[in-house]
Amino acid sequence: MTPGVESISTLTVNPVEIGNAAPHVTNLAPAERSYTEQRQRIDIHKLAKTANKSHRDRNSDFNQYLANVSENYDIPKIGPG
Repeated sequence: MTPGVESISTLTVNPVEIGNAAPHVTNLAPAERSYTEQRQRIDIHKLAKTANKSHRDRNSDFNQYLANVSENYDIPKIGPG
């Protein structure tokens, strides 16, 4: 594991930290505040999930996806020859 990088299991989001992150958070309604906190939690988990894959893994997954996609976008032959 890279020094300074936390694993997904150790990532926790404290609502107090989120509230201190932006000055406008204190002026939000409770529903807006909870939405902002949830959105930030989701973003953190998405970033942690994508950070776990190496460049080689992402390339191999993309190549596998391209191998499975039908070739509907090929230019069709028109005319004799």
